[in-house]
Amino acid sequence: MTGNRSGLTLLDVVVVLFCIGIVMALLIPAVSTPRIYARMNQCRTKIKNLSLAAIQYENTKGEMPGWVMEFGHFGWGPETETVLSPLRDPTAEWHEGSSQNLAPHRKIGTWAVALLPWLDAQPTYEHWTEDRYPILTRAEGSTTGFSGQGFHPLAAPNLAIMQCPTDPTQSEDDGRNSYVANAGVFFPPRDMIAGQHAIFHPGGTTKTVTFAESMSNEFGVVGNQVSARLESSAEDEHVPIAKPIRLDDFRDGAGNTVMFSESLHALSWHRSGFVNDEDLIFENHPDEVLYPTLSRFTNAMVWHGVDWSNDKQPRDIHRINGERALTETMQMSRTNAADLARPSSAHAEGVNVSMADGGTRFISETIDMRVWQALMTPRGREPIPDDEI
Repeated sequence: MTGNRSGLTLLDVVVVLFCIGIVMALLIPAVSTPRIYARMNQCRTKIKNLSLAAIQYENTKGEMPGWVMEFGHFGWGPETETVLSPLRDPTAEWHEGSSQNLAPHRKIGTWAVALLPWLDAQPTYEHWTEDRYPILTRAEGSTTGFSGQGFHPLAAPNLAIMQCPTDPTQSEDDGRNSYVANAGVFFPPRDMIAGQHAIFHPGGTTKTVTFAESMSNEFGVVGNQVSARLESSAEDEHVPIAKPIRLDDFRDGAGNTVMFSESLHALSWHRSGFVNDEDLIFENHPDEVLYPTLSRFTNAMVWHGVDWSNDKQPRDIHRINGERALTETMQMSRTNAADLARPSSAHAEGVNVSMADGGTRFISETIDMRVWQALMTPRGREPIPDDEI
């Protein structure tokens, strides 16, 4: 007498696995969606803190920070106008470095350095602003690669406040950065000294301006604050410095003026214009250090003027998250920096930005670029429709 065999048939197994697959497909979005929103909110909080820090900076200093700024010198005696010797790093024992490879250098950094005291990074700020500390050291353990060669580890740490948790492109070894400041309108580097450039304003008007005029509060928020010459310029020709820009100058309204945005291409928060140690070192006088030509683009964003007549449109690469298929893989270089100095993020369909009133907004990548440009101009006098943002 044969009994009935118990157990699951192949069909039963297939049905069970199919049901499990359906349940998993339903549960995974439910688990991942809150995580996505949590990261989005973390990013929004960080970029909001940048605007609040900039507001506090303006309240203290009476003007906005610059896209490139000077924070002092190392190895230079301002009273004697001579190079100091010997040079010593007071922190050498802390980071297992030495004072053997030190050289006199000029401390040129970005807007982010200026905001450090309001971002809970006072020790790092002191490293930049006190002349006894170097920001460069070519000893083993110094910053290398995409972060810039030869920066001091204590001058270029990875700060959580400067990193969006969804940014997948963190190619920097040190000074990782996901955020950029509003540097106004694009202006070709070749015309910095004596040249002019035609600006196509969002409102449809055209205006020819110099480099100095391109840094006015009509076009952007941060400007150049470093006095230095270009390699190709005469000894007495220095790049113009921006006139002070204050919050009171934002006639379009603080809530309608963008201060900071996300960027997947921003250089390390401390490194301005692809500078390495050799670019900041001088032998006889700090004036030997040249202006970092691309500093307007490496830690900032610009709006690229468009001649809107005859239905002309901006290049896709200049749009928010433009050329999305390449956005998450492209790395900023000297040849593409001006094109990539625009908002981009790993968030779906847009970017987080913070405004001059400390508020935040999520800007859709499909926004009319004329509206976006109007948001970047503090005193452009363009109407900004609420339903377009």
